Parts: sequence; structure tokens; C-alpha cells
Amino acid sequence: STVAALLQNLYQPTGGRLLLDGKPISEYEHCYLHRQVTSVEQEPGLFSGSVRDNIAYGLKSCSDEKVMAAAQAANAHGFIQELEHGLSTDVGEKGKQLAAGQRQCLAIARALVRNPRVLILDEATSALDVQCEQALQDWKSHGDRTVLVIAHRLQTVQSADQVLVLRQGELREHSELMEGQDLYSRLVQQLLE
Repeated sequence: STVAALLQNLYQPTGGRLLLDGKPISEYEHCYLHRQVTSVEQEPGLFSGSVRDNIAYGLKSCSDEKVMAAAQAANAHGFIQELEHGLSTDVGEKGKQLAAGQRQCLAIARALVRNPRVLILDEATSALDVQCEQALQDWKSHGDRTVLVIAHRLQTVQSADQVLVLRQGELREHSELMEGQDLYSRLVQQLLE
């Protein structure tokens, strides 16, 4: 979560530099950065209103086709089509009319409809069922963007192109950690068996 906040320039690092396309993140205009970097948190922020309004929240014009394309990419289209009023269905206060996994899928769709260059999923798949999570793990299908997945479960990142581990305040590469015989390498070996 700290990494996600730093990437969104919500606060500055106490040491080192954080670069986006070779430029310090602090040099980007706030509005520009937030159009380019979108984050989905573990507990999505939905509001009382329709499914469509929750996905297109904050966008001046967004067609139903674009909303449904984002819903499909977030693996939410199936349950949306099953809702009595589809995109017009009211999700209730904080989305409480929906299951936790459905709320997370809507939050992911809200991020995808914006077509960000960097998508941060900060434990955003923790409430998804296995089938939905596996569908979303095809990160390459999410277009020409970087997807940063922050997760505590190894299964969530097993299909990622690169895995980095934040350990005791230091970012370390998966391959480096696999060379050792510590808890991390043993857990990965168990997962692969």
C-alpha cells in the first residue's frame, strides 16, 4: 500500500527517487499523473447509484459500450448481465447490494475504463473467486499498460512477467530470493509442486 501511495504521488519518498518514464514522479502535474496511474484498493469505494455510474464515475462522457468493454476486461460483465436492470441496477450504499468479489470487479472495471498507463492492483483480487482471479491474471490482456499487482498470496502473481518482493524495506527480485534457502524460496517451491 505504501508503494501504491508513492506511485500516485500521495507523498514523497524519504530517500531515493521514484521515476516514471525516467522522470521523477513529483515533476508530473497532479491531474496528468492521476489520469496515467490508477489504483484499485482491497476495499473498493463504491457509492449508491447504478453499476454504470460506479464504473464511469468522474468521466464526463462514457458510452455504455465503453463501460461494458471495461466490465468484460474486469470479468464483471457476466454478473452485470444477470442483474435485473443490468447496468442500471442500483448497487446500494457502498455497493452493499453486491458480493465482495463483485464490488472488486466493478472497481477494476472503473480503473480499466480510464485506460491508464499504469494500473495498480493493491490486494484488489483478494475477495475474487478463483475463476475470476485466474481470468484477471492474464495481465497481458490488459492492453499496453504496466500492471503492478501488490499481493500477499503467491498464486496471485504466479503468471506475472516479473516478481519483486518488498522485504524489510528493500525491493528484491524474485530470482534473487529464489537463490537462497529461506522461507520465501521454500514457499514458492511448495506452490510449484
